[in-house]
Amino acid sequence: MSTSHAQPQARTPNFAVTSRSWPKQAGLRKVLGRTLRRCGALVTLAGAALGGQAATPLVFAIPPEDRLSVTMAQRVLALAYQELGVEVQYTKLPVRRGYALADEIDGVGLGVTLDIALTQVRIEVPVSYEEAAVYATRTDIVPNGYASLQPYVIGHIAGIGYLETRLQGMRTDTATNVESLFRKLEMGRTDVVVDSRFNSCLIKTLGLRKVQLLHPSLETAPGFHFLHMRHAALVPRVTAVLRRMAADGTIKKVQAQALKEYRSQCD
Repeated sequence: MSTSHAQPQARTPNFAVTSRSWPKQAGLRKVLGRTLRRCGALVTLAGAALGGQAATPLVFAIPPEDRLSVTMAQRVLALAYQELGVEVQYTKLPVRRGYALADEIDGVGLGVTLDIALTQVRIEVPVSYEEAAVYATRTDIVPNGYASLQPYVIGHIAGIGYLETRLQGMRTDTATNVESLFRKLEMGRTDVVVDSRFNSCLIKTLGLRKVQLLHPSLETAPGFHFLHMRHAALVPRVTAVLRRMAADGTIKKVQAQALKEYRSQCD
């Protein structure tokens, strides 16, 4: 599903200049038309410079699963954009597809990576985090960093950049969603899965009896928000608001509340 949003075009005033009213002024009419078109373009650019604060909301891609990390990011961004008076919406896309459509969307709600596409600008303040953990059906596997997974066939979600980097050169098997990822593990098609520790609740929901969350976790990685470069004028404003929210503890409070709610639903 592709979501594309164009800036609304400024309406050109209807000056009803006709050949009858100005029978000998064709050249002047052409000049006037060019001037009005240029003015319209300037109005459109001015609207874009304001960060897209038009009637059309900004649309950000997020993964289709109900991930705790995504919930954290959405709540943090809701506060930030509300303060800026900018309406935002989300479209659910598989990670790899969301990155492939990076030129068509207004941004990415959460990316646990440093780069997504040349057109996407990373906001430097983390809005969430992922705790990478190992899942398995065997009890004799003890995670000790990514290198300890070398002997196994490792399942992970396709398109998650930092995991693809960590697992480079190892035997991997990708899935497009978390449910498929865990079902493959349950059926023995993979030996282990590397995914968010917070997805352990899904194991219960899916009724998977063999899959277990192993300890310790592999790492905690920060998650960032990305904006399309056509909203470049909005980047410093969003960054400033998020920096203040990080400094005064708002982001941590939002994340802690989301984690508390998650654990209460999981238990």
